[in-house]
Amino acid sequence: MIAIRGLIRLAVLVVALSLTPTLAMAQQAVRIAQGFASLSFLPVWGARALNTFAAEGLTATVVTPGGDPAALAALDTGDVDLAAVGTETVLRAAAKGQPFEIVYNLMSKVTLEVVVAPSWLEKTGVKPGDPLEKRIAALKGATIGVAAIGGTQETAARWLVAKGGLDPKADIKVAQVGGPPALQAALENKRIDAFILSPPEGYLATKSGAGTILISLGDEFPLLANQPYLVLVAKKPIDDGASDLIVRTVRAMQSASSALVKDPESAASAIQKQFFAKADPAAIAAAVKTLRSGVAGGGKLDVQSFRNQLVFSKEVGINFGKDFDAAASQNDLWTNSFVERAGQK
Repeated sequence: MIAIRGLIRLAVLVVALSLTPTLAMAQQAVRIAQGFASLSFLPVWGARALNTFAAEGLTATVVTPGGDPAALAALDTGDVDLAAVGTETVLRAAAKGQPFEIVYNLMSKVTLEVVVAPSWLEKTGVKPGDPLEKRIAALKGATIGVAAIGGTQETAARWLVAKGGLDPKADIKVAQVGGPPALQAALENKRIDAFILSPPEGYLATKSGAGTILISLGDEFPLLANQPYLVLVAKKPIDDGASDLIVRTVRAMQSASSALVKDPESAASAIQKQFFAKADPAAIAAAVKTLRSGVAGGGKLDVQSFRNQLVFSKEVGINFGKDFDAAASQNDLWTNSFVERAGQK
């Protein structure tokens, strides 16, 4: 009897010891600073809503500190483990010598859409199905609302009209209006003729009758359809512990992205219920369907996409104060090592 009891105790001890790493792993937190609360950070929303972090033994905490620079600042000080931001912000920081490395491609296309008022369509006679050149030309004389003068929306608007042969300074007017709700109201009240925002704003304007999506930048320009628009960033040097955390975080986002691509309706429903309870479920579903092509690559980066990012930055007039080479910066400014390790499981 004593021998049997001893064996039972030993078996219990073995089981307990075998579970210890799993229990410890299940308690590990990953802290992510997200520049702003946009659905374009789709893998982050998806991984949280579908709880794919749990399968990697992680609990995720996401904070929005108030813009990309603030998110990188939080990463730099060690307040968070990773930052989800726009690539342009990372390039500006890297040009100043800050030790950041891009470890995952969160959104591989520019997600901005040009939304115009029905009155402007009627005035110009243009339709969403017209050739791209005609749609761009129709923006001549338009007042385009933006959240902030000199921001991404204005930059994209002026780049777009220049691509269509218009004068980016003289042929459009840019008006500072405010965030998405203010821009929606301004379009509805005919104080502006158009705005440029990411989904679901175009869907919402169409549903209310205030606007129509005229141009989807990331779907109509090859340069914008293949570039790291939003990325996940780590601070160097990356030790073994941080490396393991990144691989597991990347794997969680890859799992969520796969689910988003395969079943966007279910994934959108989970995101809407957990994070956008007051939003129109159909709007979130429409946004996910529009954005999912940008997460289909599983976070992988490559030289050509990074080169497209650098070309676009140059075309819109951004001077980082340093020249970057897409190929030479691999495994320094950006890397696929964590994506590849996550895929090996």
